Amino acid sequence: MFRVTDAISRRISKTQKESVQTNRMRRASANLPEKTVDPVSPETIASTRIPSPGLEHVQGDQDTLKEATSPDPAQKETEYLGIPQGFDPHGIAQEDQGRKKRRKWPWLIAGLVIVVVLAIALGVGLGVGLKKNGSKNGPSTAADLSTVGAFNGSGIALASQSFEGGGFGSIVLYFQHHSGQIRSAQLSTSGTWQGGAATDVVAVDAKNGTPISAVAYQRNQIAAWHIFYININGSISEVTNSNTTNVWVPGPLNKLNLKPMDDPNVGLQACWYGGFYSDVAYNHSPVPGQSSNDSSSNSSVGIFLWYGSNPTTFQSSAWSYGSDDWTQQQDFNDYNGHAGVGCYSWGPGSVTYTMFVDLQDNLVILWKDSNASHTATTDHPILAWTKSNVSIPVFQNTSLGYTNNLYYQNPDLTFSGVNVTWDAERTTAPLNDPTQSFVINGQKGLPGSHLTLTSLPNNSGGNSLLVFFQTNGSDITEFVRDFDAGQWTSSQVPIPNT
Repeated sequence: MFRVTDAISRRISKTQKESVQTNRMRRASANLPEKTVDPVSPETIASTRIPSPGLEHVQGDQDTLKEATSPDPAQKETEYLGIPQGFDPHGIAQEDQGRKKRRKWPWLIAGLVIVVVLAIALGVGLGVGLKKNGSKNGPSTAADLSTVGAFNGSGIALASQSFEGGGFGSIVLYFQHHSGQIRSAQLSTSGTWQGGAATDVVAVDAKNGTPISAVAYQRNQIAAWHIFYININGSISEVTNSNTTNVWVPGPLNKLNLKPMDDPNVGLQACWYGGFYSDVAYNHSPVPGQSSNDSSSNSSVGIFLWYGSNPTTFQSSAWSYGSDDWTQQQDFNDYNGHAGVGCYSWGPGSVTYTMFVDLQDNLVILWKDSNASHTATTDHPILAWTKSNVSIPVFQNTSLGYTNNLYYQNPDLTFSGVNVTWDAERTTAPLNDPTQSFVINGQKGLPGSHLTLTSLPNNSGGNSLLVFFQTNGSDITEFVRDFDAGQWTSSQVPIPNT
């Protein structure tokens, strides 16, 4: 019997090992093409346009399970070659008839053990398979943690520091270093990246793989920056800075102690609402519906915040400029809380837009007209979020972002952009028009990579599109293309290892 059980044990161990190895994902790094057109800081040419940055959301590799090991083998049975007393060569002695009955029990027990072990193995296999096929998350494990460069699953956000009447004359990239710190790096006037070192720390209490969102504005000649992330206690933190202090301090949102779902992948997005960067007039890259120096006359300005509170719900909060408090608003149900959320709320007019991923892995756009003086109709309600007809198949945990184009990750892990026509119930996304939609060629993104983007003036006198996401887990890769058309080039943002 010991030979049978040993073979079964070895076979089960081998099967479990192969199952685990099969379910581990591998990420391959590839050399990136050299960037041929470097963006330059607005300080050199003109002030930049950075609206509220795109969503920050991640999905890491599939779960990596520990290799299953067999328990210590039981002591082997010893074969008995002697002739027992009372043995009758013509039959079985009466004493041995009872012994025969007793000998049936070890075989029954062994059979029961085999059935139980096989059931457990089948259960593990089904569990892994179901998680792989049905899970909306896919958390990273310690084996996936990067030891150089950026954190594997780093949140990524951009904010402008190019305001007239104040500011530092550059754009700033916020990311999570592999040490866990949230740091900043600046695009300098020469078109190169600087910073990202231990002296450029924004926060030290960030959760591993936290989404990061940034909002920048100028009001009353003061430029301000708000950074949002999830801290190690599982709450959403806000830190703020300005051109008058240059010191990061806790923001008023912290008083609410907002709790997103406890998961490695959580949608989180903050977005400025009201006039484009408030009341400052400066030259920037094109904004839909606005000339270069237009500012909205909306008197109400502030910040919206969305976050995934559970796998199928987003909650929203709002802050009005000058207030000491945030207010909780409403829930958005039946949307993937692990995926990204996007927004467009700083343009002219009274309509605000937000973008979610539904439970069928489609990007959808909602809109709300906040002008209570308008007359409501069946097609155009007032003060109510209404779903448009836009529906775009996407990767289930895609990040979302909007600046001039709406960006998202495709099911094949490439990223695309489309020039959305924003018109409330008549909003459209011309996916089949090659002049209005595109795929970012080159290296694909990691599954559910965080995403941020903007547009900047370039050396040719025009504008460039810039998109940032992760391709190998320790990088933040910058993709650049002419604003109107052309091929994408890419290069990695240099990130110090210490």
